[in-house]
Amino acid sequence: MLLRVDPHSSEPIFEQVVFQVKAAVARGELASGDRLPSVRELARSLAINPNTVARAYQTLEGQGV
Repeated sequence: MLLRVDPHSSEPIFEQVVFQVKAAVARGELASGDRLPSVRELARSLAINPNTVARAYQTLEGQGV
């Protein structure tokens, strides 16, 4: 799963992460039980704050994704 964020987008970065993870599930790239990268690992690979990734993961969990 390859995620990318656009820091110049009007959409918040955490929402970009949420959307892309949902899209990966819809495309079948992620299945039930698949593990996402750790917060620190994803934050490092996207060069964003770990709190942003944590917020995205919390949002996904809250939505049952």
